[in-house]
Amino acid sequence: MRLWQKGLVIGALSGFVLSLIQRDERQHVLGQSKRAAGQVKHIYQNPSESVRQLRLKLNDVMTNVDQFVQQLDQVQQKLDQKTDDKNSQ
Repeated sequence: MRLWQKGLVIGALSGFVLSLIQRDERQHVLGQSKRAAGQVKHIYQNPSESVRQLRLKLNDVMTNVDQFVQQLDQVQQKLDQKTDDKNSQ
């Protein structure tokens, strides 16, 4: 590890440790860690449900991407029309 990488890691760890001195932050980190562990446990115990949920999310994303691409096509057509109108004048 290079010197700057070591410094980066040491700085990050120092900041993490110092932030845990505050009780609220410590409780927040503990709560988030427990929540993440629970989610991992649920995924491990119900893999088919997790795959189904992932598939549904991906379908939603693909639908949104398709809609966005259609909107971009419309914008491009309007810009092309304006460019053509300016060039014909």
